[in-house]
Amino acid sequence: MRFWMMLFSLPVLAHTLYFLPVKFRVARGEKLVFSVHNGDSFPAGDQAVAPERLLDARLITPSGQTRAIKDFQKLGRATHGVTAPLDEAGTHWLLVRTRPNHLSLDPVKFDSYLKEEGLEHVIEWRRAHGGAAKPSRERYTKHAKSLIVSEKPSGAWQNAFGLDLEFIPLADPFTLRPGDSLPLSVRWKGKPAAGLRVEQAWATAREHGMKVAGRTDAEGKLVVVFDRAARWRLHTVAMERLTNDPEADWSSDWATLTFELGGPSLVIASTIK
Repeated sequence: MRFWMMLFSLPVLAHTLYFLPVKFRVARGEKLVFSVHNGDSFPAGDQAVAPERLLDARLITPSGQTRAIKDFQKLGRATHGVTAPLDEAGTHWLLVRTRPNHLSLDPVKFDSYLKEEGLEHVIEWRRAHGGAAKPSRERYTKHAKSLIVSEKPSGAWQNAFGLDLEFIPLADPFTLRPGDSLPLSVRWKGKPAAGLRVEQAWATAREHGMKVAGRTDAEGKLVVVFDRAARWRLHTVAMERLTNDPEADWSSDWATLTFELGGPSLVIASTIK
């Protein structure tokens, strides 16, 4: 595999992958229209992800049926998709992961990126082992999930799907009201992901913003407060050192979860019919 040296500035590098459906509440018999965004901003992404990099894109129905999603189209700064009409009432999941990619940064940019994502343990390891002045060599993969409801929620909100890095709600997000909190579990390669920093971003028709929600505990759990009716995105990154990859010294997994709290809050036009 060719190792790509990317020398862009940090805002271009630290891209978060996430789903943004046109509607998080979809009528039975209606198609689910959505976009895949790549970028730190929310709800508008910075650049479209190449469709060929999207792997295992699928819709999971309330009864557990899997429907593959293969037809994506790059339009503007997003990659758009659409499913067949939803024929079940209840909670659905959208899932996707990216094809692993490689990245190299100079030491200053790599440290900035690590601080931005709360990965100070990597900075400390590089300093302790004489690597602080060396360019980074990283392999990264991104994982995105989104919760969709048709007619009324069902118990499918609690399902986990074995993504390498995954947010798992421990209560139904669609029962939340502004000011409520949601307990979450974060799992990394099947195990509790301890000490990961989690960021939450929100968007309404009038405003948007983001903040750090906290870090997962020793059991990979965190309780997050949602203070307004909005579309929400949760985001975290996990990184580990590699010892047997000729092209990378570090491997990172990125994860997002998107859902809506409190009813329709943001209308997003779509060119997909």
